[in-house]
Amino acid sequence: MRIAFNKPVETMPLYCDSVGYDWDQPPIHRLNGYYAYHWLQTQSGSGVITIDHQSISLEPQQGILLRSRVAHEYHPTGGSPWKVSFLTFNGTLCRSLADFLKLGDYLVINQVSPELTTFIPEVLNEFNNSHPIALLDQSVQIYKFIMLLKQNNLLNNHRYQDSAITTPILKYIANHYAEPISNEKLAKVTSYSVTYQNRVFKRLYTMTPLEYLTDYRMRKAKELLLTNPTLEIREVAAKVGFHNPSHFIDQFKKFYRTTPSHFRKFI
Repeated sequence: MRIAFNKPVETMPLYCDSVGYDWDQPPIHRLNGYYAYHWLQTQSGSGVITIDHQSISLEPQQGILLRSRVAHEYHPTGGSPWKVSFLTFNGTLCRSLADFLKLGDYLVINQVSPELTTFIPEVLNEFNNSHPIALLDQSVQIYKFIMLLKQNNLLNNHRYQDSAITTPILKYIANHYAEPISNEKLAKVTSYSVTYQNRVFKRLYTMTPLEYLTDYRMRKAKELLLTNPTLEIREVAAKVGFHNPSHFIDQFKKFYRTTPSHFRKFI
């Protein structure tokens, strides 16, 4: 899903140029860069972005923020589609906020937080409105996004030593969330004990790996309900790792205080 916007008539501190998620990313080649600031995050699959002859791999739960007008190109790698979420934005505040982020030509985030991961799907419908009041809300949300980037970067600096545990878990969940996953299976991925890996993961994400798995599945379910209106609820459940549709519906209600069917009706 992708939404593009016209440039606002009035000067705005921050405004959205385009936003999307679950996007099947094709190869892109920009000799003169892009006129807006550009966030690109891998959801599944993988890609490579090249800037000034340097190639940077973007695996699941990794992202990059590009300054405007920086020449770059990127393309999928591997045999599976490269699914991404993205946000491009501009405005009079961008330069000062870029300085706040200590942004050079680009900023790589090697481990994207859950808050950043869910940001784009949650604001997508809010952004799809050209009313002047909605444009002001859009500016506030982009500012929030930049603060989340700063927070994520600071947290990554502190949790670098623990990335040997958390990164494999995040990647495994991103690639296998539709399959049965247990603590023991994740322990084989990290080569640490269940007790230790869960303690490290919870310290960083305030939830256990299996709680994160449920959260990730719910986010994927929400995406499927938004983007695939013909899928039956039992099919959505199966695609996000629930072989019992009733259990899926119960979990969805706990997260979103409504059933999947009612959620779909009011989209």
